[in-house]
Amino acid sequence: MSSRPPTTHSISLTTLQGISLPSPDVEPQVIEPSEHEIQAKPWKYVGYRGYSEFLASEDDLLVFRRFSVLNTRVLLSLQDKVCELEQKLLEIDKKYSKRDVEDFNNGTFRDDLPEREELLEEIAGALSRYNSLVLQQSSLRRYRTAPQRDVKNIKNWHYNHGYQAIAADERQYTQHTGDLISIAEKDKTPLRQFIDNVAYYSDKRINNFTSMTIVFIGITMLLTLIWILQALHSATPKLIVITIFILAFLVTLSYAMVTKPFEALGSTAAYAAVLMVFLQVGEAS
Repeated sequence: MSSRPPTTHSISLTTLQGISLPSPDVEPQVIEPSEHEIQAKPWKYVGYRGYSEFLASEDDLLVFRRFSVLNTRVLLSLQDKVCELEQKLLEIDKKYSKRDVEDFNNGTFRDDLPEREELLEEIAGALSRYNSLVLQQSSLRRYRTAPQRDVKNIKNWHYNHGYQAIAADERQYTQHTGDLISIAEKDKTPLRQFIDNVAYYSDKRINNFTSMTIVFIGITMLLTLIWILQALHSATPKLIVITIFILAFLVTLSYAMVTKPFEALGSTAAYAAVLMVFLQVGEAS
């Protein structure tokens, strides 16, 4: 019985041309999670990356704890340590200043006692830590307490993510409202504060809206008053109208713009001077 050679199957070039082979350079397609999956597992798909992006999106949201009590306690501890070292140094100085002790030069650092030299080095390190914390606390105390509206916006973010995007223990800092500070808060007018309390908008949109509103009010107050004064013929009604517009101008500066009292008064005085010039020109004509 003769053995048969193994059967070989040949594939023609035409057959291979109809087959689409995967290229080794092509990366596999990444399937993005659906909205339902994100809502179901915000701790996986949002997490600290999404939380950090949210806080960094607006200056008002950069709210962190001051740790007033802890910093004060550490500061007291460092202060006591410095006091303890100070007392040790005083005892050494008194010890080597007595009459019944061998004469020693207490007026040199270069040939000082090893004991006192080591103590001074320890004091220098303790003072450095103490002074550093004092300066840090002085700087932190200048920051204002975070407004409730900003803290509320942060809490609303956690609420919108089902309180699951960030671990419960790690978001508890938002409950220490009296210890929270806004590290990038801007001075806001009463008008802007009112808008923020009603609804939350981005700084850019609010600033643009406020600027357009102020320009519109300013132009209106000038042009409207000019036509009113032109229509009046008696001086008394004109003075009454000018007085009303001056008061309205002062109120607008105080509530719609960030101005100091003397700046508001100076701008109001300039506005009043322009109106009086126009009144005098009208009477002369």
